[in-house]
Amino acid sequence: MALANRTLKPGESYERAFSEASPRLPGAKLAELSAWRQASFARFAAAGVPTPRVEAWKYTNVSRLASTALALAGRPQVRLDDLTPHLLGGTRARRLIFVNGQVAPELCHVESLPAGLRASSLARALEQEPERVAAILRGIEDERAFTALNDAFAGAGSWVELDEGVVVEEPLQLLFLTVGRDGPAMAHPRIVVRLGRGARLRLIESHVALDDAPMLTNLVSQIDLAQGAVLELDRIEQVGAQATHLGKSYVRQEAGSRLAQTVATLGGGLVRNETEARLEGSGIECILNGVYLARGKEHVDNLIRIHHMAPSCHSDQFYKGVIDEAARAVFAGKIIVHRDAQKTNAYQKNDNLLLSDEAEIDTKPELEIYADDVKCSHGATSGDLDPLALFYLRSRGLPRATAETVLTFAFAAEVIERFADASVRHRVREVALGRLPGGGDLAELA
Repeated sequence: MALANRTLKPGESYERAFSEASPRLPGAKLAELSAWRQASFARFAAAGVPTPRVEAWKYTNVSRLASTALALAGRPQVRLDDLTPHLLGGTRARRLIFVNGQVAPELCHVESLPAGLRASSLARALEQEPERVAAILRGIEDERAFTALNDAFAGAGSWVELDEGVVVEEPLQLLFLTVGRDGPAMAHPRIVVRLGRGARLRLIESHVALDDAPMLTNLVSQIDLAQGAVLELDRIEQVGAQATHLGKSYVRQEAGSRLAQTVATLGGGLVRNETEARLEGSGIECILNGVYLARGKEHVDNLIRIHHMAPSCHSDQFYKGVIDEAARAVFAGKIIVHRDAQKTNAYQKNDNLLLSDEAEIDTKPELEIYADDVKCSHGATSGDLDPLALFYLRSRGLPRATAETVLTFAFAAEVIERFADASVRHRVREVALGRLPGGGDLAELA
């Protein structure tokens, strides 16, 4: 049933899953939290699943989610051998590991955390400080249907918090694994990251499918950086060919804080990454980098909104895509400079390399400026490999496939080298080369 011809009514499986899960969700005995979850599910049901008639979803069709019978994913056992290729950050890294959004304590390594760092499952945080954690979960104001759905199931996922002035030298990895079951399933993890004044953290976020099962991951992240805090966030996404990964990050930054985020999307049936950043104080830096490699019939969508709300802030969006075969990619980035945000310096660029005649990119960079003393620029390009460069490499004896891979990898490497952690850079290089024709011959470059 269409709602205003723009959305579709969710199928009964959502209500059935929520009814079964709600009494067992963490913090279910907290009346205010339970009431909020009920209201959130009602909002999702009323909003419906968006169709391409909704402008924000014009190029990404998730209509089938309305009619797909989805059960809430369980937490199957995972062997340690399955994790080894995805453990990043070096031997000194701390790790929280989740299977279908649920923490796997036997696989985690968060013993002897530095003083002032709290890293745990969201369920444990709700158990320890139910009222405070519940209030933070309720802090998002957004009419987005999938955020309301995540709110309804809120309880799975991670809680990371640093006290004022705490600097953590070793990286912390959040590893989210998806494992299929008998039929289509869904998980709704929430990531909460809160850095106190002057705190500093390097965070590695990995989303990995261990099989090719049909799975909906509906992720919401809340990132809150207090004055002078610094967060370096590296994210890798390796999603299954039948999977749908929908993620939205809500970022709030106070004066003098810095966020440097780099994302690599290296496969997935349908992957959509949304970021909504609010720069609420002066002297803020918000650096968002991304690289995506899509092939087959994969679909990758990046949607970014940066709100400059205070003067003298700097934002930078730099995204590169490689699209091959019949894959499709979308980039929609918007910089909104509010009236009080004088002396804003904002930059946005999206470059795309199309490797086949069937590959498609829809790119839409935007500026919306209400201040008059600003420096803002944006741009987008799309094209194929340079025939002169290709001819040069082939004239030096390289086979065509290898020459094409060298040029393609060099194009993507400009973003790959921006990952903060060396092990993440190595892993992304390795997986990226494996997804390119002839890349196996260049594996040593990783």
